[in-house]
Amino acid sequence: MMKTSLDRPLTRRGLLGAAGVGLAAALGCSSRNSDVGGNGGEFKGQKLRVFVYTGAAEKNFRESFLPRFEAKTGATVVVDPGWWDSIPKLKASPPGQPAFDLVLTDATQGYPAIKEGLFQKLDLSRIPNVSNLSPSVLDNWVHQDGYGITFPDSLMTLACNKNLIDFEPKSWGDLLKDGVKGKLGLYNSFYMSLYTFACMKVSQEGRPGAAHAEVSNNLKGVFDFAKAHRDRVKFWWPTSTDMVLNLSQKNCAIGNMHSREILQALPHRKELGAMVPAEDRACVQYMWVIPEGTKVKALAEEAINVLLSEEVQTDYARHGSMTSVLSAAKKVAEEDSLWKQIFPSTEEQLKAIQYYPYEAYFKDWDNIVATWDQEVLRKGR
Repeated sequence: MMKTSLDRPLTRRGLLGAAGVGLAAALGCSSRNSDVGGNGGEFKGQKLRVFVYTGAAEKNFRESFLPRFEAKTGATVVVDPGWWDSIPKLKASPPGQPAFDLVLTDATQGYPAIKEGLFQKLDLSRIPNVSNLSPSVLDNWVHQDGYGITFPDSLMTLACNKNLIDFEPKSWGDLLKDGVKGKLGLYNSFYMSLYTFACMKVSQEGRPGAAHAEVSNNLKGVFDFAKAHRDRVKFWWPTSTDMVLNLSQKNCAIGNMHSREILQALPHRKELGAMVPAEDRACVQYMWVIPEGTKVKALAEEAINVLLSEEVQTDYARHGSMTSVLSAAKKVAEEDSLWKQIFPSTEEQLKAIQYYPYEAYFKDWDNIVATWDQEVLRKGR
């Protein structure tokens, strides 16, 4: 299996990290003209250049979105897949000639790029399908300031080899059980695994559900906990593929994983199990943004609208992505019990969606990176 966008090096721009985990999905289809027939109207003959993450996100985009969108609008879509290269390509573009007209990115790249002026504000009146999304996923400054449509995927999942543990995993506190000491597998990128340590900490203290606040308000305490318990970790996995293999080969017993990759592995590896504790759920924050200077802004906004429709969103979910469109989530949950086991599919569950605590991370990013690398990952090596 190739790397996903979540398997990238942990840098300020390159931390989407997918850990075999992977990656990312885009949302649903257009309510303004939900049938995919049509003559194209104002967009006929136009060209839309789109950056998406390679791998599963690109596959879903090409198969679930692109044919519908081209048939509906009469426009042509040029897909430019990659990992962390969208921002450098935009910065290298001549003024008024951005390399892309629409970009899929994540918080670790998108936040600084928006603040540097690389992306422009959206005309939300042209994107009515944004109302399909659970309000919880839009409760952030990127959307509130009008720069992008944010959505979640890659839910942090508790994965295990069922043959190596004598209990049924139910919470992140299970990673503190005596029987799995020295047998954990955790992602080597801090944005996920430091949060996992926070989940373990608040569970031990009888405060499950408080991990997000703990990272935001007591980062030093979370780091102290991580340093004290890092010896419980046997394997710091660099990609989801590595974690799946090491679980299957009994090199580790239990740990964190990205939802898409473990969901894909379960039907083929019966020894593996996975669940998502109800408390302290966290997802990668993806976003659709439009570069400054594009000549086809309205076409890019129509593309986002189609991506957010129930039709496309349902297709994405059927292929292993998370969706925050309630109607699509309910439909796929009814069809697929394994998908329902991993992803939120009720109004209450969607309201509780949280991203990783990016705002807390960005307050002291460089120091967090250094401390994680030098005092957690490398301690005792």
